[in-house]
Amino acid sequence: MPAQIDLPAVALFGVLGVAALALLALIAYIVLLKRRAARSRQKLAVVSSVLVDYFRKTGVDVAVGSVSLQDNDRFTAFVESEPMKQFRLSHIIEIALRDHVQKTCGLQLEKVFWRFPIKVAAQANAGGSGGDKRIEGADDYINEGLVHYKDLPKSEATEIPWEKFEEAAILDTAKTEDSTSSANSK
Repeated sequence: MPAQIDLPAVALFGVLGVAALALLALIAYIVLLKRRAARSRQKLAVVSSVLVDYFRKTGVDVAVGSVSLQDNDRFTAFVESEPMKQFRLSHIIEIALRDHVQKTCGLQLEKVFWRFPIKVAAQANAGGSGGDKRIEGADDYINEGLVHYKDLPKSEATEIPWEKFEEAAILDTAKTEDSTSSANSK
């Protein structure tokens, strides 16, 4: 007589085997995702350091950040520097940056966003120099802009009661209706 196979035990071993394979597949997938994320972080660091080195060779100190929005070899860079006259034609510099990144690390620099915060203007205003806004040690480009800045009219905002606003709005609406009705009558 042939040996009898216990069907519930075989089914249990089959389910356990499938669960073990699923667990192994999940672990392999997690490891793959972690390696991909590490490679992505490494590429971001490489692109940022290549861009910083490029500007350092030209004698400019910049802060650079980069992102890859599509998780591939195409990157977007964010360059922050003091306002300088040499960055006036930043679109030309961007072309050179793209070529440099491609030649240096084989990655594609897709976009470059520039930011030129004026950090020294706050120091000049705090100094209380008033009329002369020239900042010593700053690039001539920023000093040129500050000379024109002092001649600009200063805007002022004040609060008014709601009633005055409604009154002005009603008068403005009446004037608009009068001008459109006189234009239509012609």
